[in-house]
Amino acid sequence: MAEWIKVPNGESMTEATMIAASALGKRLIVYKTADGYFATDRRCTHQAADLLRGYFDANVIECPVHQGRFNICTGAPLSAPASAPLKTYPVKLEAGEVFVEV
Repeated sequence: MAEWIKVPNGESMTEATMIAASALGKRLIVYKTADGYFATDRRCTHQAADLLRGYFDANVIECPVHQGRFNICTGAPLSAPASAPLKTYPVKLEAGEVFVEV
């Protein structure tokens, strides 16, 4: 069953930033963009590289190892070698705090 988890320090995020979060054994990244907040798994689907070390711009995260790119809103792979989608998670704001559904 899904559960909403508070993101520590999520309320202090500024636009165009990402932070690591852990919830129920999952390692996530929470992003803040001009379009809102988004959350994905932290590992690239190609070879499990840590996306927190990747390049993040607008709604795209790029893997630091092989430069596979993903849309953080949908998880869709945007460039090779990434071919499997990145898992995404719903995010909501409540009373100024950020929550991710895991």
